[in-house]
Amino acid sequence: MEKKVLVPLAAGFEMVEALSVVDVFRRAGVHVDLVAVADELQVISSHGVPVLTDKYISDCTDVQYDLIVLPGGIPGAEILAASQPLAQLLRKQNDAGRFYAAICAAPALVLGSQGLLDGKNATCHPVFAEQLPSQQYTDQSVVVDKNCITARGAGASIEFSLKLLEVLIGEDKRDEVAKQMALV
Repeated sequence: MEKKVLVPLAAGFEMVEALSVVDVFRRAGVHVDLVAVADELQVISSHGVPVLTDKYISDCTDVQYDLIVLPGGIPGAEILAASQPLAQLLRKQNDAGRFYAAICAAPALVLGSQGLLDGKNATCHPVFAEQLPSQQYTDQSVVVDKNCITARGAGASIEFSLKLLEVLIGEDKRDEVAKQMALV
């Protein structure tokens, strides 16, 4: 059965954090839905780069995803946190024990605010670390705890993307894609 990944975008998202995930998974032949949480398919990144998404989040509410990945960026992560359709998808994802992930500001602003980090270790951009309980925060680049994967920020984007691929598909596929990207 084909794996499905959801990457929601909101205005002000961190481009490298979102598109590294899309790139790595599409190189691996995994279906990725790049979706807009607002009312325009074109979403502008935090550095002014327009990105055309595949569809709207409202088109995804009845789809079962194997992984949902949240990029950071401000105000992108704040907008993601306010999206009710995304909150519902994340709750269903967690309740079913399926994977969800976030990087940079998104672990604290989205996952933390919705209780999706409760009882789990996580990391995030150091600026947002104070918003995570100290017993949960770790300063590692990428943290996997049960069905939740978090990462610090843009500098960890490729490592994060490859870890997500490993968790979802396996080490062999991760190594294959890393080799394509001249990382090994």
